[in-house]
Amino acid sequence: MQLSLKFVTGLLLASSAAFASQGDVEVDLHRRNSLISSGNQLNVEALSQHLKIVNNKYQTALNNFKRNMGSDHPLLSLLIGTSISKRTGSQGSLSLTDIQSEQLWAGKISFGGQSFGIDFDTGSSDTLANPSAYNPSKSSTAKNTHKTFSASYGDGTTAKGTIYTDKLSIAGLNGTNVAIGHSTTTFISGEDPSEGIAGLGFPAIQTFPTQFKPFFLQLKSENVLKSGVFQFTLKAGKGSTLTLGGIDKSKYQGSITYVDVDPSQGFWLTDAKVNGQSIKAIIDSGSTVITGPTSQVRSVVSKISGLTAFTQDGVLMYYYNCNLSPSVTFNIGGTNFKLGKNQLSYGTTNTGKCVLPIVGQNGLPLNAWIVGDTFFQSVSIIFDTDKNRMGFATQA
Repeated sequence: MQLSLKFVTGLLLASSAAFASQGDVEVDLHRRNSLISSGNQLNVEALSQHLKIVNNKYQTALNNFKRNMGSDHPLLSLLIGTSISKRTGSQGSLSLTDIQSEQLWAGKISFGGQSFGIDFDTGSSDTLANPSAYNPSKSSTAKNTHKTFSASYGDGTTAKGTIYTDKLSIAGLNGTNVAIGHSTTTFISGEDPSEGIAGLGFPAIQTFPTQFKPFFLQLKSENVLKSGVFQFTLKAGKGSTLTLGGIDKSKYQGSITYVDVDPSQGFWLTDAKVNGQSIKAIIDSGSTVITGPTSQVRSVVSKISGLTAFTQDGVLMYYYNCNLSPSVTFNIGGTNFKLGKNQLSYGTTNTGKCVLPIVGQNGLPLNAWIVGDTFFQSVSIIFDTDKNRMGFATQA
């Protein structure tokens, strides 16, 4: 599953002071090379490719949902009977400089004593590794389940192989029978050391048979964690962390706003508003930008002055004079979270215009907004599997 093409080198592992009996700990997160060059120019072609991969991830998740739950996902049913125009309005085409690839958040993990970098993705539910990262024959604790898996992705790569259970170590936490897919094909490649993906979604969307729990839920079932809570705090520079087993209060300021989540939906999904418009929002650490159905994005963005629309491979995008400061506010659970100036500029065009990190797509496989990295960098987000809820607070 090539969710991104290249990583920032040097993924580090670190843990904070742990509670007795393995409490909450932290994994330092680093992200892959961004879609932004050293000259701050955005690679729209690479972004378009990333969006295709994300779309395919969601199509796979919807297929898994139907197989696991016996019916189509409710968000898919909202699209039935809807006529979707292939036009995106009267926009021009803008030529942007092609630079390096996308970004995802990664840290260190160890299976059977073999340590490697891995993406942490709240938009999927399986743990998979490249053949060069994990070799079950070199692990004395690996158990072959004799179950196979196969998943194809939007960049043409396929992860396929056998599911094993093995001892997992992450930031000082140790599980004993955690499922990992040993792929016989390389599905993540590049110059970085990250060679796998660790899904943090719910079992309803997993590719693995449902008797194999996602790694975090397996740690929870083995009583490894103080609580079934993890917390993402992502920053543009250094200091991004994934807290496992509890909440790090130093990562946020003010109070936490909680919203309920239905685990049977598979996704970390909530009702929200963007500049007053109601949407369905999937909170996804495996996506770089904020993506929504074209008509909904156009409705929101058309009310913001100073923006000019353009298209790339059918994706609706916007640019603006960098001296301006567009106003974009998410309302979740009755609390407003306004994107800051740094979050609202996703690189520049070759003419020095700032690019808005909110894009519209007609080809989304479900009727929801995929809320990724841009939003994560403005809040600290708590994912609570004990009480089936998400919490949002302004970053400290």
